[in-house]
Amino acid sequence: DIAGTLATEEADDASQVAKLRSALESVDHKRRKILQQMRNDAALLTLENGSSPIQNPSTAAEDARLASLISLDGILKQVKDITRQSSVSSMGRSKKKAMLASLDELGERMPSLLDIDHPCAQRQIANARRLVESVREEDDPAPEIHHAQRPSAELGSGTDTDVAQWNVLQFNTGSTTPFIIKCGANSNSELVIKADAKVQEPKGGEIVRVVPRPSVLENMSLDEMKQIFSELPEALSLLALARTADGTRARYSRLYRTLAMKVPSLRDLVGELEKGGVLKDVRS
Repeated sequence: DIAGTLATEEADDASQVAKLRSALESVDHKRRKILQQMRNDAALLTLENGSSPIQNPSTAAEDARLASLISLDGILKQVKDITRQSSVSSMGRSKKKAMLASLDELGERMPSLLDIDHPCAQRQIANARRLVESVREEDDPAPEIHHAQRPSAELGSGTDTDVAQWNVLQFNTGSTTPFIIKCGANSNSELVIKADAKVQEPKGGEIVRVVPRPSVLENMSLDEMKQIFSELPEALSLLALARTADGTRARYSRLYRTLAMKVPSLRDLVGELEKGGVLKDVRS
């Protein structure tokens, strides 16, 4: 059984994961096609006594491995992006901390993988962590200077921002004209937003950014959080920033939940984050 053999084959890197996933999907497609043809042919499925001569083979092992490989593929794509961003001589302290936090989150996704796929994911995450940790750390520039030096279209690290469907939310803080944030999910089940760079004229046009999970802000100072927000549409800063670091974390957590719950494919993720204590709704 080719599928059974493929389901027990180990993958060492992203290219092998892709090949193995493609092979399993191909075999699965052919198997389903054959079974459908058999179902359409009554002569093949029914004997004279009415019993079925052919039993559908169990595909539980292959299905589980395919699901694991799909999850592993998503993890490795994020690791690859982090590795790409780490191919520099130096980076700001907050960005480095955010990237390490992202790697921690990838490590927390191990339960979605079968045991056979754990070594590959753990090895790739560990290699990326060593690379990030080896990059020389610099003090973050002041947000005002940061904005002046870089146009709004370049703000943010930018990862997978392909979104199939946008959902629209309108906010009104009372101190500004109402503004809109569009939210969706990418193929890695990350929250992605699209909004004007600024909430007031000149708005600078819409920018698309992957929104960091609330856990990224854990243990950050208020200035470090401001630096993170400076790479996102200004609307997030207006809605999330408070006078204290704890207050900002609480407000951002509530904002993240509000945006993510607007995206149907992320509602299960919100539930998982709440169970894990990542979404802390603490008022300060």
